[in-house]
Amino acid sequence: MSLTVHPDPQEPAGGFAFLELPEGTLSDTQVTVAVFGVYSERWLAPSEGAGRQVGIGDVHWQSERHEFGPYDVHRHDGAIWVRIGPEIVNKIEEYTPVRISVGGVTQDVSWPDDVPPRTGAAVLGGIQATGAKRDAGKSDTLVGKPAALPPAPVSEPEVEEIAEPAPNPPPEAKRGVLTLVLLGIAILLVVLLAYLLLPERGPQPDPVSQIPPSAADPCTPAALDAVTGGFTATQKVIRACGDALSADTVLKLVEDASAAGDADALLVFGTLYDGAQQDARIEQVIGLTFDHDAAKAAEYYARAVKAGSEVAQARLTATCAQLAGSDMTLAKGAYDDFCQ
Repeated sequence: MSLTVHPDPQEPAGGFAFLELPEGTLSDTQVTVAVFGVYSERWLAPSEGAGRQVGIGDVHWQSERHEFGPYDVHRHDGAIWVRIGPEIVNKIEEYTPVRISVGGVTQDVSWPDDVPPRTGAAVLGGIQATGAKRDAGKSDTLVGKPAALPPAPVSEPEVEEIAEPAPNPPPEAKRGVLTLVLLGIAILLVVLLAYLLLPERGPQPDPVSQIPPSAADPCTPAALDAVTGGFTATQKVIRACGDALSADTVLKLVEDASAAGDADALLVFGTLYDGAQQDARIEQVIGLTFDHDAAKAAEYYARAVKAGSEVAQARLTATCAQLAGSDMTLAKGAYDDFCQ
């Protein structure tokens, strides 16, 4: 199972995100979401005071578990999507390791850096009046209410103005306008004659050949090779392209990044070999998948941990537990190499 956090593309101001899970992991139409801080070992809770705005970084953690929601469950493009709002997004800083529980499904993730908070976002819940406040000790009296409305202006009757006919321009003005018109015609004739009498120009380049190749399609192999920012940036484009990419194209990108020691690419390889995990976007939508091989999964998870992946550590622990109960020589060797 793999849970991924994506920004909501229809909310450029931030504050909203989608939780993507593999198809078939949830059966309910609505679920609740709980967030556990891996380092603080406390549960994320709503802002104090119903209806107050959720400030960025206005974090409230508590020892008791809190369930946000309920949220609607959407099924699309071979995956399950749950949309959360500022009540969660505004409180979690980028790269924070958290354990997210969605309808009973739990996954450790590192909060991504492309899900921005939303300034001044209102928390879900009760409505709180922010304009007029009641003055203590005075019933039904609004603070700041004007004593009386200003009197309406008295409109005066409109007086219809009779436009006087414009005086005829003097003969001198007419002659000046005619002179300007004739001068303009003379200039145009001179330009036209100069163009016709100039030597014949050499061959001009084809206008079509001057148009740069289109870069509108980010899903071509050339466009993917040109992505900067390592495999972390490349895999975002891969997931956005979905079935527009072939499994062979994606495999080559993952192999090249793994050979360079990229932690995210090594984590993807471990997931593909791990029968207990699934990357729905790559395995189901794109079609790149491997047979279950716990020894291979442990190898790639161990390499991902050394490269700095926090998610790979928990998966390596689970895979090592599988290897420990096997009596096969290959499994025992992998356990000795990557689990000790």
